Parts: sequence; structure tokens; C-alpha cells
Amino acid sequence: MIHFIKTYSWLLIPLLLWSGIKSNSVIYKTNQYTISINHPGETAPIEVFIHQILDKNALPIEYYMDVPSVICLEKVCKVIPVRLFWNNLGEYQKYELEKGATLEKYKADVFEPQDYSKLQNILSDDDSPFKEVYYNEILTVVDENVENDVDAVSGATALVLDEEDTVPGAALGCYTLWHWANGEIIDEIKKLTGKVLSDSQLIRALTDKNRKYYSIAIKELENRKNISNVLITTIIDEASIDDSVVKSTFKYLEKSSSKVYLNATKAIFSNGKKIQKLAAIRSLRYSKHKAKSSYFNELSNQISSLKSFQEIAVFLDLMESKNPNSKTVIQNTVPLLKSDFIIARRAYWFLKNQKLTSSQEKLVKEFHRKHQNSL
Repeated sequence: MIHFIKTYSWLLIPLLLWSGIKSNSVIYKTNQYTISINHPGETAPIEVFIHQILDKNALPIEYYMDVPSVICLEKVCKVIPVRLFWNNLGEYQKYELEKGATLEKYKADVFEPQDYSKLQNILSDDDSPFKEVYYNEILTVVDENVENDVDAVSGATALVLDEEDTVPGAALGCYTLWHWANGEIIDEIKKLTGKVLSDSQLIRALTDKNRKYYSIAIKELENRKNISNVLITTIIDEASIDDSVVKSTFKYLEKSSSKVYLNATKAIFSNGKKIQKLAAIRSLRYSKHKAKSSYFNELSNQISSLKSFQEIAVFLDLMESKNPNSKTVIQNTVPLLKSDFIIARRAYWFLKNQKLTSSQEKLVKEFHRKHQNSL
């Protein structure tokens, strides 16, 4: 379906990579890759060529790919090449046509000037209704007896889209191009961006102001099995203050050595806010890495820093699962009986099932006597 691809001498406008790369970057090199993409309008994966634009520092600044304007299995459509552009995050930027080329609607009606602008808006919307539309909902036999169809490609039983969501008469083309611009290609571009960067550039990307670079960098560092001290220190610092990178950080740490995982998790738990503490606790609960009782005991020394019921509850769940009947944990939990009632009640149910000293058991029984109607 894509054998028409050829090279055009269109103007390429480099895009900003990250802070420190100036917007006047010039093209230094172009790499071409062959990748396999699944498009929902095709019956099998399609091999496509994607071009990666590098600046003089060998940093990727832009990608482009030539795609068909429409996937038309009935062979009744005019198919022309459309060049799509993305930045190095896989975010769609723009499209271009070969000089003199025009896009067409149903029954050979051509695009009006405003249709090209609307198409750009459609392709720029990564949450377009086309995201949830099936190919056969667009490609429906037209009812010739129905006048003024909302979309000439959509028949009486076909999907009806709001006017701002499609170019009337060109729903199939909009659908085709939207899925090229916003489909699997995004993840492929992210992978390519990560692969060409050096380890030092990837570590720089972890601290970039645009936090979207973090996931690209950490996935590639994971692929390279990089566990340098500089990297570990960086991701601990970043995950401790930025909620948005916590999930990807723990995915990386889970695949590292037990020593690295346990030390980093403890640091993030200690330094982080509620989100970080919850993520660390939940990760420890289900991790393949095994920790000694002393490790959990040390964590429990910070139980007073847990401010919410949710934090206390999941932490005590962890102790029940991984470190039951620990004298240190019990000792650190007893003071919670004097906290807000909802927290105190959770502490009570935890302590009730632990091996307590006589003095601790007395406190638990006193709590029960005082609150038995609310337990």
C-alpha cells in the first residue's frame, strides 16, 4: 500500500529538542529507518520508511514519513503521498503535499482552502473521535437516495461525526491520516530518539524541563542496562519531587539489581511526598526483590511521617505481608492508637494480630473498650 514513497525536496523546519538546543539548529544528518506499523485500516502490518533529522550535535530534532492520503480497499479513491512531520517526542506537527497536489473528497470533489486548515486541526488532536472509530464504520456504502449526507463517504447507517471533527466528504482520508499521525508511530519515534542518544545525553534528558523526555530516556537506559551511580542518583532525585515520573522510575528500578532497587526505593520513600511513599510501599509489596526484616524495620521508623489514612493502611498491609510480628514495627505503630480515629482503628486491627508485650496488649484492650461500638 505504500510503494509510492519517494524523496521530495520539501523544506524541512527543524524543531526544538530540549533546553540547551537553540531553535536555530541546522540539519546535519538524516537517518532513514524501515519500521513495521499496524494501521487499523490495513489487514496486516505495513513496512514504512521514517526519516530522522539530526542536528550538528547528533541530536534528533524532527521526523518525517510519506504516507498514502487514503486507504481505499475498493480501489475507487485517488491516493496521493502526504508527508507527515513529528518532533522528537512523537508529537505530530504538520503535513505537506507535493507541489501542485490536491486532496480530494467523495466523487472527485477537491479540498477547499479551509479544508486543509481543518485537516491540520484534526491531525493535531490526539484525542480525536477517529481514535475510537473502526474502518468499516467509515467505509460504508453510500445511499444515493439520501440527499445532503453529512459526509459523502458515510451512508445512511454509517457513523455521523460532528462537523468540526472531520472534513465533510473526506472522512476516510481524515481517518487514514489521523491514524498515521497518531498511531503506533509515536512509540516508534520515541524509541528512535532514545537509541541515538549517548548515555550522558540520556541522563541530561532525565532532568529536562519537558518531563516527556524522562520516559524516553529511562526506557532506553533500561534497555542498555545502565545502572551507573550518576543515573541512580538522578532518578532518585527526580522521582522524589516529580509525581509524573514515579511510575516509570519504579518500572526501571524493578528490573535492576536487588541492592539498587532496595536502596533507591528506601530513598524515594524517605524523601518523597504522599505519591512517592505510596508508590514505594506498593512496589515493595509486590516486588520480586527480597528484603530483610531489618530493612522494613528501618522503614517503619518513619511511620510518623505518614500523614494520611491511605499511607498508613498500605504501609501496615506491607508489614503484615512482609514483616509480621516485628518488635520494631509494633513499637512504632502503638503511638498511632492516639491518632485520628480512622488511623487509630487501622493501627488497632494491625496490632490485634501481632505478638504484643503485656503493656502493649493492655493499650490495645483499652482502645477496644473505649471504641468497641465503632470498631
